[in-house]
Amino acid sequence: MDDQQNNSPMSPDTQATPQAPLDAKGVARRRFARASAGATGVILTLHSQPGMATFSKTMCKSPSGYMSMKPGASARPQVSCSYNRSHGYWKTHENKWESLAGMSSKTKFSTFFRCTGNYIGLANVTMMQVIDPTQAIKRIDRNNVAMQCVAALLNARAARSAGLPTVLPADEVLEIWNQFVTRGYYVPVKGATPWSGAVIAAYLESTFR
Repeated sequence: MDDQQNNSPMSPDTQATPQAPLDAKGVARRRFARASAGATGVILTLHSQPGMATFSKTMCKSPSGYMSMKPGASARPQVSCSYNRSHGYWKTHENKWESLAGMSSKTKFSTFFRCTGNYIGLANVTMMQVIDPTQAIKRIDRNNVAMQCVAALLNARAARSAGLPTVLPADEVLEIWNQFVTRGYYVPVKGATPWSGAVIAAYLESTFR
């Protein structure tokens, strides 16, 4: 009898409501939620919108700031990331690199970022080539860590040039990369579970507006 009841069709009132598709920002936040849930041990609770988490409104935080968030915490986005651009913006606005970030898109990636180990192949490519990669570069930067680090560095330099505060200054972007390229992971705070390349890339992407 119980089995028959459990197998009976759901009434219209109890059937699941289809979820609305997420926009690009929602996808980035979901990606970070999925990646970080297993890597950091942070307890995630659902936001009012399907597929979102409470930290979807608090992504504008430094790595250490993110690690110190209380489970279920929610806050307004910090102003310091309001002008951050995605790698897609920088890819399609090459003429803005000099004026906003004081950097040429033809600058070698190795000018700022250490290129060793599996990433030695990026030593002679330009920043734009990392942002807009060929298949050969994609095979090197499989998790888009280099791509998102370039975007984060451009944002940090643009914020400094404009006199705006930022939760992820240039030296911290470089530290994230240096740890990753030499160790294969990044530790946001002492004693924390290391972040893999996928988590690092998802975190950086989540700070873009």
